[in-house]
Amino acid sequence: MAFLDNSGDIILDAVLTDLGRKRMAQGNFRITKFGLGDDEIAYDLYNKDHPSGSAYYDLEVLQQPILEAFTATNANINYGLLSYTKVDLLYLPVLVENQVCNALPLLKTGSVYHLAVNNETYDKLGSNGVFKSTKYVASAGTFNSNRIVVESGFDSSELTADKATQQAYLGSNNLIDNNFNVYFDNRFLTAPIGPKGSSRFKNNNATGADETVFHLEGVTANSSAAFLDNYSTATIRGILNEVYYNTVFSEYPNITALQGPRGTVTALNFNVDTGLTATSTGTRDVKYSLYGKTDQTFSGYTQKFDFIDTMVVLQGSTTSMQIQLPIRIIRYVSAS
Repeated sequence: MAFLDNSGDIILDAVLTDLGRKRMAQGNFRITKFGLGDDEIAYDLYNKDHPSGSAYYDLEVLQQPILEAFTATNANINYGLLSYTKVDLLYLPVLVENQVCNALPLLKTGSVYHLAVNNETYDKLGSNGVFKSTKYVASAGTFNSNRIVVESGFDSSELTADKATQQAYLGSNNLIDNNFNVYFDNRFLTAPIGPKGSSRFKNNNATGADETVFHLEGVTANSSAAFLDNYSTATIRGILNEVYYNTVFSEYPNITALQGPRGTVTALNFNVDTGLTATSTGTRDVKYSLYGKTDQTFSGYTQKFDFIDTMVVLQGSTTSMQIQLPIRIIRYVSAS
């Protein structure tokens, strides 16, 4: 492993992956497509106040040293660049966590979502302490528990969030995510739970009242995620976001987390590996010791818990926008 000297001429450092070397040995190696990314680039080095003039504004950016290419399939591009056919886009959508709607959104404790592996844990956590109530805990594998809610759209107050703007800026530019890809660590989570087509996310056109409701269902994992070790991927629905601005009642801030036009919204819970779901009278799975922490206490509790922290990546299937969701898989162990 070494850094490339990027201070002079442009360098193309290309290596073949294991699959590429295999294809070359078989005599059928052929490049059919490529991807670009901006990993390792620090854009804050761009200096529009450089004393030598505009030709030097991006010099520090262009001359950053970068690591030489790796042969591992998932080691080179984590932040791929996107291509859009429309060249005059003024806004791009983002994914935002919704902690304000009334459709049982799972609230974070600190910076983490807590996922109880069984009913015993769910009840213990929701009783007191730092969690305060069960709205801070999801019950794994259930359809009616709290769920992580994520919206896709423009987080800008410069555009009126009505139906016409939604179509003009999102729909007509193919920026609406009708589906989302979920990437999860298959050592701990077996599959996500997502919204059915009968779900809706909207406010009443006459009164502005929240009419949001999610009906959830289990989803089967599609395949392994090639760019993340031990990760699988599954696809869940995006529900059209029908929370619209109205000149009569303005708009209710307890429904949406986005300021501008919205595209879709989705909801998430998860099924946990059965080995991790044992109650306090059962046998502790060795994964808690290998990948997490055991016999832990929290502020306001005398009870002890085991937990494993993991990261779920949610990606819009159309826009390719991503958000990382930190999840703590937690199990009640004992009263003290």
